[in-house]
Amino acid sequence: MRKRMIWVAFIVCTIIGIGLACQMKISDGQRLYVSPKTIEDYKITINSEKEEIKKLQAMVEETEEKLTNYQMAEQPGEQSQEAFEQSLSDEVEKYKIASGKVQVKGAGVEVVVDDGTRELYLGEDVNNLLVHDMDIVMIINELNRCGAEAVSVNGQRITANTAISCSGYTVRINGEVYARPFKIRAIGDGKRMAAALVDPDGYGTSLKNWGVQFEVRLKDDITIDAVSKNYIYRYMNKLQGEVKN
Repeated sequence: MRKRMIWVAFIVCTIIGIGLACQMKISDGQRLYVSPKTIEDYKITINSEKEEIKKLQAMVEETEEKLTNYQMAEQPGEQSQEAFEQSLSDEVEKYKIASGKVQVKGAGVEVVVDDGTRELYLGEDVNNLLVHDMDIVMIINELNRCGAEAVSVNGQRITANTAISCSGYTVRINGEVYARPFKIRAIGDGKRMAAALVDPDGYGTSLKNWGVQFEVRLKDDITIDAVSKNYIYRYMNKLQGEVKN
């Protein structure tokens, strides 16, 4: 009777072992935990991409409308001429906004970056806790990647000609020197920009992990001034004639 119980126990244990081995083989030992915050960030990113598609569709419709106005302008008539002039005026105003020549306002985000205040680890470089020019550039790049329409740093409008560089413990922007903290404002899809910065792989999260102070806030009313510097183009001229590749 005792031997029989031993054999039964052996068979049961063998069956359980085989079952566990099969289960581990099926799962391949890989389990991925996704936090609720990560899921919410992905939802925000998806919704932002949908909004971006709507904007692109609106741009297509706007371009088609402009094409129609240009075609109407080719036809004789006072009304078509007025429509053509209004279209050109709208184009000039739009390019003024895009080039930073006028003050703009809208919804977006406000990012505040400052030097860290925690104690240094043994042998740690103090530069790990300081805000550098590259940190500001990386944040601006992330904002632009998410569709920022206008960006400023400590009141300085960021344009294609903006230079950002370290100057000791300060940062030089458009030729002006600024000290910490750095306040970066961007007009655009605030939820999309904020989600990208605070994403687990976002640059804002990386700064916080290093010990740098980082904060991002959604804003409904952001004002960004016009660029403070007038650029003089001495070497660049309009190309005349046919453009050849």
